[in-house]
Amino acid sequence: MKDKEHVIGKSVKRVDAFEKVTGRAKYTDDICDKSSYTAKILHSTVAHGIVKSIDTKEAERIPGVVKVVTCFDVPKRYFPTAGHPWSTDPEHQDVADRLLLTDHVKFYGDDVAAVVAENEVAAAQAVRAIKVEYEELPFVLDAQKAMEADAPLIHENYPGNILKHTSIRSGNYEEARKEEGLIKVEGWYDTPTVQHCHIENFICYSYMEQGRIVVVSSTQIPHICRRVVGQALGIPWGEVRVIKPYIGGGFGNKQDILYEPLCAYLSTVVGGRLVKLDVSREETFVSNRVRHAIRTHIISYVRPDGSFAARKMECFSDQGAYASHGHSIAAKGMGAFPQLYPCPNIEADAYTVFTNKSVAGAM
Repeated sequence: MKDKEHVIGKSVKRVDAFEKVTGRAKYTDDICDKSSYTAKILHSTVAHGIVKSIDTKEAERIPGVVKVVTCFDVPKRYFPTAGHPWSTDPEHQDVADRLLLTDHVKFYGDDVAAVVAENEVAAAQAVRAIKVEYEELPFVLDAQKAMEADAPLIHENYPGNILKHTSIRSGNYEEARKEEGLIKVEGWYDTPTVQHCHIENFICYSYMEQGRIVVVSSTQIPHICRRVVGQALGIPWGEVRVIKPYIGGGFGNKQDILYEPLCAYLSTVVGGRLVKLDVSREETFVSNRVRHAIRTHIISYVRPDGSFAARKMECFSDQGAYASHGHSIAAKGMGAFPQLYPCPNIEADAYTVFTNKSVAGAM
């Protein structure tokens, strides 16, 4: 093997380093044609409710507005958003619980309507001009309270608002904790919701080309984006092309399908024209993804020599309003629990629970 092919133990230059440090790298917004239409989204202003009516007349009269689309106009075709490969086994497929726009809003910031306009000013004015009437429903903002019998149900198919519950049992916890001389150590541990705060907010644009829908997106998962756009629009995946330019950070937020399906749909309803959809920092915090807030209860029974006789863990993961990456986060954390310290007797339970909060995903 030639010496230049040896890379172990050497500093290797990133293939994209020069373009990025010199500012020559082109990101999604850099390569979008400036003649594109602009799309903006109207988000819910209630945490839980049913959209009773939407008045778009004033928005449609604003100069430069091309199209106003509401939750009553889009197909009711559910799709998943997680950045996971698609399993051929239905039992292992991600939960398909999202719509392009929804009339049953499940968190403050849910997507109700969208505007396509000739410029950003007209689009923003039109979004503000749309009037929505809601039937407000009870909401719940705490994962453990969401599991209570009298808590409002967010998704009909998930009793107790529990997306998933898994457990680990090793040895005999109940018997082991009765051993004489043990010291009980107990505590609750909280990791709060955080947002990824990547420099580049989410952005994508879409257009029709030779019978295919083309999506250019700041995404971490272009191959999965292609599949989900097809699922959301009800078209073969082969009729979707996804292009991923340089990405200005994602850290897991862009490992989820955000607005690519909606952007693609909006292009189709304006004759295949180029439509750009980007979001503000406020929208990124509220309507993109966050990291799960997880509350963990750990009980350890410790011998005087410092070894563990028995341990028990319960964790409650706040999923927010939709499934996204779902239980994979809490389940992985629970799976690591027995591996941290040797202990022959373990009980561990992980619950991922829906609440009326921003959707939690990867990080």
